Amino acid sequence: MLSRLSHCFCLLRAFSTSVFVGALIMTTLLLQSGCALHQKSVDPQPGLSNTEITEPSSERIFSPTFDILGLIAYATSMQGKPYRVAGDSPSDGFDCSGLVYHVFRQFSVELPRTAASMANTLPSVALASIEASDLLFFNTQSAPYSHVGIYLGDGRFVHAPSPRTGRVIISKVSNSYWKPRLTGARRPTQSNSLSLANWN
Repeated sequence: MLSRLSHCFCLLRAFSTSVFVGALIMTTLLLQSGCALHQKSVDPQPGLSNTEITEPSSERIFSPTFDILGLIAYATSMQGKPYRVAGDSPSDGFDCSGLVYHVFRQFSVELPRTAASMANTLPSVALASIEASDLLFFNTQSAPYSHVGIYLGDGRFVHAPSPRTGRVIISKVSNSYWKPRLTGARRPTQSNSLSLANWN
């Protein structure tokens, strides 16, 4: 009888041990799977490994610090205002540089008053890299910077061409008259406007 009880006790202890070991293994597996489910790899830029992440491009050394969209909207709203030699206000009318001078002044950017002075003092921009709010210059009077307009994007610019046109208009850079007369582009910024404020 004692031997049978001893045998049963041994079986029970072996069973308990196997159950404990099985439970321990199961718990370990569950914990590992749980970590795998909750652990996420951090990829700051999808499609790039950590070694491929680069700093933002520094190709554009200078950039406007004013409200470009606001400026473009305001410049566009000047369409239809009358042309007037030496004019620089919506009520009196504009000449080409007067329009540019007025629009940028509304956004706290002081520019020289004439097209030639703007071209000679503002940072130059490659024509292939022009952006909205850049200034476009044209040769219309046998001078390389005798006319100026504000680039709006999408191949268009706003300007006050001449007494013959009689008003502020929006033209395409690709226009057969304007394209061959395009001589350069400049980029106004608030950082350089203070040094230009005394130009006439």
